Amino acid sequence: MSDDRTTGWLDPNEALDDAGRRAHLTGVLKRTIEICWDGSPHYRAKLEEAGLTPDDVNDLDDLARIPITSKKESRGTMLGTGTIPLNEARRIFVSPGPMFYASQRRSDPPLARGGTPLALAYHAMGFREGDIVLNTFSYHMVPAGFGLEEQLTAAGCAVIPAGPQNSELQAEVLAKLPVAGYVGTPTFLKLLCDKAGELGIDPRKDWHLEIAFVTAEKLSEDLRSDLEERTGARVRQIYGSADGLLPAYECWAAQGMHIHPDQIFEVLDLETHEPVPPGTPGEVIATVANPNRPLLRFGNLDLVSMRDDPCPCGRTGPRIERFVGRADESTKVRGMFLYPEEIAEALARFPEIVRWQAVIGREARGTDDLRLRIELNGEEPSGLRDRIAEAVRGRVRLRAEVDVVPTGSIPEGAKRIEDTR
Repeated sequence: MSDDRTTGWLDPNEALDDAGRRAHLTGVLKRTIEICWDGSPHYRAKLEEAGLTPDDVNDLDDLARIPITSKKESRGTMLGTGTIPLNEARRIFVSPGPMFYASQRRSDPPLARGGTPLALAYHAMGFREGDIVLNTFSYHMVPAGFGLEEQLTAAGCAVIPAGPQNSELQAEVLAKLPVAGYVGTPTFLKLLCDKAGELGIDPRKDWHLEIAFVTAEKLSEDLRSDLEERTGARVRQIYGSADGLLPAYECWAAQGMHIHPDQIFEVLDLETHEPVPPGTPGEVIATVANPNRPLLRFGNLDLVSMRDDPCPCGRTGPRIERFVGRADESTKVRGMFLYPEEIAEALARFPEIVRWQAVIGREARGTDDLRLRIELNGEEPSGLRDRIAEAVRGRVRLRAEVDVVPTGSIPEGAKRIEDTR
């Protein structure tokens, strides 16, 4: 790994002090309000209902007066939170629902170098001008393939538009071209490593990867270590969303994901909508001054916890500590929020488990009953249920009964948390 990939520049807005960051984000809020007032009937109606005009929003303290827009609300219109008429779009993307949206108008100028949403993330991870990058995200219907390619080329990189297929050919391309960067999911990179082995290619010796940008899946530290050992590349992740949030991104230090400085990023309690302290899970509420797709206190149902200690890279803003789960998958048990991702983290240390499901019911006395149904890949080892129960209790702070069920008892695609109360 060259020194240039661990040093480089910081955008001035990534290294602001608290007062400077507050002033900058106040500007972001004012611009977003103006965009929404002039260009979004949905947001303007919500502001008017709350008795607010652009003149009433002058400081970050005014943020709490603005109604939150839920992801469910945005699904109620064809354009979601977008402001581009679809017949003026350069491309129309499709999300589950279906929802249709565009990130650019045909009349928009090309993306400026350094001015794209991912420019800071690419540089923080170590991508540099002149890199050849393999883009393995899909180019069909969804925005990932085209969106990442456009921003990579704006950053001065050459892109191989591979998509998530032809793994054998991709493994060979990585051996024959000086491809410095990978963009895709961590599991597809692992698949490429496995395919290379089948072809007699050693990814660490025969490939030239230096940076792997991964997203769209959970990156465990075990998987990160495995990929870095096999490829010799630095593996870093972003937190992003097809809803239009600006990306949060890991730097070379990999001590949490930095919040993009041009985004107001709130993490709020699900019930009170008050900010939660560092280390406590809360729902993501984002405000982004994108004239084509503004977000004004938009809740995307993701749950994260934050950290605010200094990062060795010099970036000064708050960082995402970890992704916890989804608000629409969480529920309360005995007064405590239960998140499927936390259960998954507790169970990840047990290779015997091939499938699991948490079921919440009522005991005869009316109290909540939490049970874990698990399928195993073989005979049940002695004491396994007690070890699982202890691991879960240590992670989610709730006692659960563990039931071993026959293979096939938990349907494919079943809810991770089934609430029968």
